[in-house]
Amino acid sequence: MFSAFVKILYFIGTFAIFYFAKFLTRFKWLKKLPPIITASAVIIIFLKVLNISFEEYNSGAKYITFLLGPATIALAYPLIKNREILLQNKRAIYFGFLFATFVAIFSAAFLGKIFHTKFSILLSMLPKSVTTPIAVEISRTIGGIPELTACAVIFTGILGAIFGRRVLKLFGVKNHIAIGLSVGASSHVMGTSSLAERKEFRQVAISTVALTIVAILTAILTPLIIKLYLKFGTALGI
Repeated sequence: MFSAFVKILYFIGTFAIFYFAKFLTRFKWLKKLPPIITASAVIIIFLKVLNISFEEYNSGAKYITFLLGPATIALAYPLIKNREILLQNKRAIYFGFLFATFVAIFSAAFLGKIFHTKFSILLSMLPKSVTTPIAVEISRTIGGIPELTACAVIFTGILGAIFGRRVLKLFGVKNHIAIGLSVGASSHVMGTSSLAERKEFRQVAISTVALTIVAILTAILTPLIIKLYLKFGTALGI
């Protein structure tokens, strides 16, 4: 009975800490910091101070992770809802999806080769621009380390959420479709959330579609690219 109560406490406590982190973004000095960073820091401190192991904490918090699956499936709704935008700009958008997927995969592979990264770690980095539940499954399928992949996904999302629009502004990109596609394709849900906070709803619509399509393409293309690499890359000395 007590064990069940503790699990519920961890579950509810995680939500409470996250909403507390969202509340803190009202303050100017924390406004640009994504709530997930603040919430993660509070949870880590909480576990360390009370000497609670991650395994014990995760016995209750794992149900939040489980909810990522249904949340990802729910992304099909905005995909259907915004199909008119897709049809109207299909050539540019579909090419953008494909290009973004290849850049995300090959940039991770290129950097991994430059820094002589272990192959298992390199595999873990490939789905870094995909939303967490799909990225973790891709990593598990191709022989990566799912936990490391989750960290890479969060780090990528944070970078996109903080700097994505600034980089696009620096290059003079003002088109709503271009901004939404770029942010969603590169920094998944976290980047999309940053657009939602600015109430750029057209950008959010495209960004949501982008993160969904890029996730699907990454899931399909990554195993194929790895098979081709293993077949021809070693022989060519790549």
